[in-house]
Amino acid sequence: MTDLESSSNGVLRADEVTLTYQDGRNAVYAVKDVSLTIAAGEFVGILGPSGSGKTSLLYVLSGIRPPALGRVVLNGQLINAPGVSREAIRRRYFGFIFQQFFLINYLSVLQNIVVGAAREDAETRARGRALVERIGLAGLERRKPYELSAGQRQRVAIARALIKEPLVLLADEPTANLDHTAGGTVMDMLNETRGRSALVV
Repeated sequence: MTDLESSSNGVLRADEVTLTYQDGRNAVYAVKDVSLTIAAGEFVGILGPSGSGKTSLLYVLSGIRPPALGRVVLNGQLINAPGVSREAIRRRYFGFIFQQFFLINYLSVLQNIVVGAAREDAETRARGRALVERIGLAGLERRKPYELSAGQRQRVAIARALIKEPLVLLADEPTANLDHTAGGTVMDMLNETRGRSALVV
């Protein structure tokens, strides 16, 4: 596989992608003929009513779901080509903030954040502690997810996505469980892409 970091432009592109689900004998369109381009360092927002396919589009762009039609390209590499591991690409280059938090209940706050990194070492743990401070959970590093509020769990999930400094960050309603102040802090963090791209529902 081509090294996706070899390009200096860092572009994610979708060309007429369509995603369908089967409902009995009928095909239901979750995404239909969507094309978009996100440049390196660009912050893009997606707006739309519930059920309009926003989350499904993120799934297609990240390779979680392959498109029924169309293609997705990351830095010139077709990620839905035969023989390409979408999972390997997703783990290496994408950070994903889901509506559901998917935290590991038996791990602490800090451990849940660090588990999102490519490797665990002293530098990674230091970055994890800095993120804990940044998201306003200092002093709660050893708590388990079930000891946190929904808003606190969401912030842990955001820090987990950020710790590996992904090439592309995809966030699905990342401030849904946060108050105005915490939501503003999170959006500031997401906007500090440092050359990375962000797509936020």
